[in-house]
Amino acid sequence: MYKKIQMLKYNKFRKKYREYILEGKRLIQSALDCKIKLNSIVCTNLFEKENQFWLETIANNQVYYETITNKQFQKLATTQTPSGIAATCDIPEKKKPDFSSNHWLFLDKISDPGNMGSLLRSAAWFGIKNIALSPGCVDPFNPKVVRSGMGAHFTISIYSKIQLTQFSDTHQIIAGEHRGEDTSLYKFPKKHVLVMGNEAWGISKELVKDIDKFISINKHGSGESLNVASAGAILMYLSSFAEK
Repeated sequence: MYKKIQMLKYNKFRKKYREYILEGKRLIQSALDCKIKLNSIVCTNLFEKENQFWLETIANNQVYYETITNKQFQKLATTQTPSGIAATCDIPEKKKPDFSSNHWLFLDKISDPGNMGSLLRSAAWFGIKNIALSPGCVDPFNPKVVRSGMGAHFTISIYSKIQLTQFSDTHQIIAGEHRGEDTSLYKFPKKHVLVMGNEAWGISKELVKDIDKFISINKHGSGESLNVASAGAILMYLSSFAEK
């Protein structure tokens, strides 16, 4: 069990076993609250000692755990200060996107795991259930993405390697761009896709022709630009007022 969890730190083994890592008590509890089936759990002896009642509650739900040494846990941990517990669960089965859904978030070549996780977390918060990832995005089940997502993975549907043109006939495609229309003057249509571009170079050149509307967030203070995760959260909040 321990060796398999350690391997899941790497993308090729996540693809092979169709599983990913959840690290930390809070994230694991979130999975349990969302009725996500856990495949395996490992924890340190110290964690077991300090969380005996909680672990017994898990065991009563027929989810069993194995204790390992602190040194072993350090090898599988993905954080600098490990909490002492990790679990695995299945990567959801691939399914066809439901393009009839009104509200989508499209992430274009997002490369930083922290940004990806934060964007997924905001999407979950604002009720965006369908997330499309372009080719070239970081793996959404990377441990750092999962940790930053703070449980978002359990309530949203993620579709990888989606082409923006798949929405051209059904949705208005809207992208965040610093030269676009002021968001305070813009009203999101009922059926739309919000596009957020790469951290360094923004929307890919090959996608620009497919964008129906560019919108921007006005600056009222100082600074060069907003982080894509921060900008995405603001735009998702505004888009949540679109007619359902």
